[in-house]
Amino acid sequence: MAMNPKNKNIKDLFPRTLVNINGEIYPPEAANISVFDRGFLYGDSVYEVTKTIKGKCLFLEEHLDRLYNSAELIAMPVLFTRAEIKKEIEKTVKALDVDQAYVRFVVTRGITPIGLDVQTEQNNMVIVVKEYPDYPAWWYEKGVSVCISSFLRNDPKATDPNAKSGNYLNNVLALLDARKKEFFDAVMTNKDGFITEGTTNNIWMIKNGEILTPPLKAGLLKGITRDKILDIMKKEKFKGGEKNFTPAEFLEADEAFFTSSTKGIVPICQINEKILQNTPGPITKKLMTSYEKLLKA
Repeated sequence: MAMNPKNKNIKDLFPRTLVNINGEIYPPEAANISVFDRGFLYGDSVYEVTKTIKGKCLFLEEHLDRLYNSAELIAMPVLFTRAEIKKEIEKTVKALDVDQAYVRFVVTRGITPIGLDVQTEQNNMVIVVKEYPDYPAWWYEKGVSVCISSFLRNDPKATDPNAKSGNYLNNVLALLDARKKEFFDAVMTNKDGFITEGTTNNIWMIKNGEILTPPLKAGLLKGITRDKILDIMKKEKFKGGEKNFTPAEFLEADEAFFTSSTKGIVPICQINEKILQNTPGPITKKLMTSYEKLLKA
């Protein structure tokens, strides 16, 4: 069968990239894993994403904590020790040797006979490290647009959103729909109609000086950056905290932003058709400054 002529060369798609598979480092074009791996067949895997600053992984210990928690939530034993995963991440980061890198580490349930039944327990570990340029300055200076999606976030009684697994299909569909409507990202609600999170980020709103983010029980991932912002709020005595809010309340926000491990704090300038004036607002700016100080520390 002829290759699709539209497919780009792997080298072109992933310049300045290395991939570690079970302790061996490969260039991207030579990095392969079996088509019978359950991570590929069923999304039966857990993963984390962080970045490096001057060769050091940002909040790596917290990301490892969450990786093991995610594995526990999907009843997947992790046969690699914490020290082994950390060693392989650091080895791959050192081998790439760039100022700032994207780091994605994945543990799958491994290869079993085709079928949902788990007959053996083994893991495959994949670590992707690639050079990571800064995001566009306008994201932080002017803000980005979001729409409230018709796609619901997974119910915790189905697939717990607090398990960062390889099954991200509803997030993919929500983002595809948002981009079709020319929005930067989508914000998903739960079955009860409350805001949960964006497709790869946690959501925040500010109203009358109070900073709010949905509680974990709404059905969302416990973001590492989210935790850091909550710590900053407590330390610097900002008003607010975790609280459910509806799309209608979100639309009435004075300021809004989202957070993620790789993107940090990104202001939101538009929700659906509602334009938020003076983005980023004064409270968002203060939080951005405090978070930058934390990263430098």
